[in-house]
Amino acid sequence: MFSAESIVYAWDNGLRYALALLEDLTDEQMVLRPGDNMNHPAWILGHISLYHPIVPALLTGAAFDDPADNAEFGFRGNGPQPDHNIYGSKASQIERFAAGHELAAQALLSATADQLNQPPSLPRWATMYPSVQFMLPDLLLLHENIHIGQLSIWRRAAGLPGVPFPDRSPRPGLIPQ
Repeated sequence: MFSAESIVYAWDNGLRYALALLEDLTDEQMVLRPGDNMNHPAWILGHISLYHPIVPALLTGAAFDDPADNAEFGFRGNGPQPDHNIYGSKASQIERFAAGHELAAQALLSATADQLNQPPSLPRWATMYPSVQFMLPDLLLLHENIHIGQLSIWRRAAGLPGVPFPDRSPRPGLIPQ
């Protein structure tokens, strides 16, 4: 059976890859839209980061606003904007992304069976997933990695080279020795 640790291990690999894809970008490049129809890196990071505080809320059964309705980063929102000042510096975006990732990882690693087996607290997700346990891999792995893949495609469309996949070493203490 999969464990929270195995999910976090894979999710950490996605984080490292996303950071590698962003490492050499400038603040101005964060809002470039090759072809004028792609999500740019600033929007992608903001969109992904929108979901990080939802993980602890799901695990505690707390209510939260539907991220789809977020004006800046939801899929029913305004979409990517061309002004990098709207999003803040690349450094601040990456800091928010990494900190949110860690918040969600710690919530998952400390989750109880009861928390994982409850229905999702967002009504539309409760109709799609039988429990938080089935919802979180979709949110953390599928959803986030779709958007990280967009970063990779964006780099190529912007004329930038690909990046090697970073080291896959687990975080300290994640895998029992």
